[in-house]
Amino acid sequence: MPDIDTSLFLWINATAASPSWLVRLARFASGELPQWMVAGAVGALIVGDARIQRAVFRILWAMAIAWVIARLGQQLFPMPRPFVVGVGTSWTTHGPSPGFPSTHASVAFGFAVAMAASSGRVVVSLVAAVLAGMVGWSRVCLGLHFPIDVAAGAAVGLVAGWLSGIGPPMVLRTRVAHE
Repeated sequence: MPDIDTSLFLWINATAASPSWLVRLARFASGELPQWMVAGAVGALIVGDARIQRAVFRILWAMAIAWVIARLGQQLFPMPRPFVVGVGTSWTTHGPSPGFPSTHASVAFGFAVAMAASSGRVVVSLVAAVLAGMVGWSRVCLGLHFPIDVAAGAAVGLVAGWLSGIGPPMVLRTRVAHE
């Protein structure tokens, strides 16, 4: 593992001296924020018109693609998490599964890229990027991933967001087209 990755990890990872609000924010961004992102997408799917539903299908498709690619990456490149190798402080319990790339970051950035591409609005794109960035930051802050894991996750999310524009599965396109 490169020294710069470890140094950056130790700079971002919360310590016993870190303010409690920082750890609470990281726990929220890692645990609850992704759930709110999915809930918001599902809510928009339920109440939105056909244009919004198409956008939400793309977002959900990007998230699914990102999840699959990240899980495959973890199997192909089984790199340990920081707490497994005794680096930093872990602020939450997690199994010793491979951490490269970060699934949380992959899915969050897939969400952000597809949201930006679907909305075409700068403000929406920036908010989505900030939310994804918060998820990625939180994984390092809580001691669950090295920065390289999150950077790779962001790259996976970028690819997944792009791939989602190629088109969702036929069943999704057919459902929206008939409404």
